[in-house]
Amino acid sequence: MILKTIEESIADLEKLKGKKNTEIADALTLGMCQLTDSTISYFALYDSIAKNLTMIGWSKSAMTNCAIINKPIVYKLDDTGLWGDAIRERKAVITNDYKNLVKPTKKGYPKGHVMVRRHMNLPIMESGRIVLVAGIGNKKDDYTKIDVQNIEKYMNAAYQIIKATKWG
Repeated sequence: MILKTIEESIADLEKLKGKKNTEIADALTLGMCQLTDSTISYFALYDSIAKNLTMIGWSKSAMTNCAIINKPIVYKLDDTGLWGDAIRERKAVITNDYKNLVKPTKKGYPKGHVMVRRHMNLPIMESGRIVLVAGIGNKKDDYTKIDVQNIEKYMNAAYQIIKATKWG
């Protein structure tokens, strides 16, 4: 995988304007992986009134390695595990040792789900409201504050494109 700087990644976002949803989702998930040297990534819109997450982007690597047959698109926040913590805690959540993590919200993952070794996700905010959750996983090394800053910067810029696109 070719790693990119935050500046290169944000510049690439210009090419996405007017593209199809699938092209945007693929480019954004690839962009998150290229920024952090992660092998999987995803993003979901968050409806703070219904407390629902609508998954709109999964990296191709996550989908290739995922054998779950019925992949739900809409998730109730109350039913999510660790990946919902970014919303519940209103901040980035880094898990560098998933296997040994002890936390009440760790629910494991369903049979056939891609194996997770490391995970990081964070909320994207607009006017103090969480509008999106972005996540990455399985970087070779530990996730750091720099990864948080880069994904936050990238997905804040990407949200402007997401917001201008009809999803559903």
